[in-house]
Amino acid sequence: MRDVFDTCKLYDINAGIISIDQEKAFDRVDHKFLFTTLQAFGVGEGFLSWVRILYHEAFCVIKVGGGLSVPVPVGRGIRQGCPISGQLYSIAIEPLLCRLRSRLRGLCLPEMSHSPPVVVSAYADDINIIIQGHTDVQELKESLALYEKASSAKVNWGKSEAVLVGQWRVGDIPSLPGGIRWGRRGIKVLGVQLGTEEFQKQNWEGVLDKVEAKLSKWRWLLPQLSYRGRALVVNHLVASSLWHKLIVLAPPPGLVKELQRCLVNFFWSGQHWLKASVLYLPVAEGGQGLIDIQSRTAAFRLQTAQRLLYGSGQRWLDPARLLLRKAGRLGMDKHLLLIRTTKADLTGLTSFYRSVLNAWQTLKVTRTPDQRPGMWVFEEPLQKNDLFPTATFSSAALGTKCVEAGITKLGHLKRTSVETLCHTINIKSSKVI
Repeated sequence: MRDVFDTCKLYDINAGIISIDQEKAFDRVDHKFLFTTLQAFGVGEGFLSWVRILYHEAFCVIKVGGGLSVPVPVGRGIRQGCPISGQLYSIAIEPLLCRLRSRLRGLCLPEMSHSPPVVVSAYADDINIIIQGHTDVQELKESLALYEKASSAKVNWGKSEAVLVGQWRVGDIPSLPGGIRWGRRGIKVLGVQLGTEEFQKQNWEGVLDKVEAKLSKWRWLLPQLSYRGRALVVNHLVASSLWHKLIVLAPPPGLVKELQRCLVNFFWSGQHWLKASVLYLPVAEGGQGLIDIQSRTAAFRLQTAQRLLYGSGQRWLDPARLLLRKAGRLGMDKHLLLIRTTKADLTGLTSFYRSVLNAWQTLKVTRTPDQRPGMWVFEEPLQKNDLFPTATFSSAALGTKCVEAGITKLGHLKRTSVETLCHTINIKSSKVI
C-alpha cells in the first residue's frame, strides 16, 4: 500500500482507497459457507473431514451470576488460537477478493500494460480496496452485500476509512456507502499510517519517548541484572517494537541514532566501558549481542532487494519496479541493483527505495567480465555497468536516447534489429551501432 500511494503521487494518478473493517470478522464466519468454500478451492476430502471434526457439534455455555446456561450450538466463528484458523479465514474471504479483482478497475499501472491492475490489498481481515470511480464503488457495494448474505459477514462502516489520492474534480468523486467520508491525508494500514508526508510523520511522533518509558520500567532492576540480562531486555522487550514500522518506512534523519544512544545508555547505566561497536558483536566474539538498529534496518532493506531481484508473481513487485524507474530518468527498475549507483543520479526515487539502494551499497560485490554468463546475462543494464566498460555505453547523449526508446538492458538489444535500433534512437553512425 505504501507503493500504491507513492505511485499515484509520482505518476499523477487519481485513485480512491477504501479500508474495510469487518465486524467480528473471525466470529461471524458461517461454518457451512467455510466448508463449501474449501470444496470449491479443491481441498481434498481427507483434510476437509478433519476440519469438519474440529467444528462438529460445537457448543458454548454462558455464565450468568455464577451459574452456567444450557449448551448453545455454535454455527459460526473460527476457533481462536487454533493454528489453522488464520488460513481458514483467508480461504473464507477469498471469494470476495476474487469477485473484486474481476469486477473493479482498480489501479492500472502506467508503462505496464501487461500487468493486471492493483485492486485489493488484504491481510486477514484488513482489506484495502482501490477504486477509480462511481462504477467501482457500486460494484463494491453489490459484492459486499452478496458476500454478507452468503457468509454472515458484516462490514463495520463506522470504523471503515477512505482516502482520495490525486487531483480529483468535485463532480468525479464517488459517494460512499455507510456514511463514510473521503479523507485526503491517509489511512492506517496494519498499524502503519500511510499517505501524505505529513501524515506519515505521525508514525515516528513520540517513538523516542515510548522507548525511554519502557526502559524506565526496568531501571529499578538494573543493579540485579547482568549485562546479558540487560541485552535481553533491550533486544526482546524494547527494540523489537520498532521493527514493524522500520520494515515499511524510512525513519527521519537522526532518529535511529537517538534511539540507539538511549539503548546503549540503558545498558551501561553510567560509565561506558567499551565502544558501542563491541557491544553489538555476538557473545561468542566477545560482545554482548546488543541490537544495532541501523544494521537491523539495513538487513530489512537487503531483504527487499533480494525480493526485487528474485521475486516473481507477487502483485507488489509491479508498483515497486515502477517507482524504481523514476530514479534519475534511467528507466531501470531492479537493474539499479546491478549498476554503480554512487555515480548515478537517483533524483525522483522515494526515500524508502533510496534506503534500499544505500543498504545494497554496503555490500562489496565484485563483478568481473570473465564470469560465465548465467540467467542474468540479458538483464544486464547497458549504462553504468562494470561489465560494459566501453565508451559507447558511457555516453550521456546515447544513454538518454536509449532510455527514451525503452532500451535499457542487454535483452532489449537482442530482440531489436539494427535497422529498428537506428530508427528508434535516431543515430545513423554505423560505428556506434
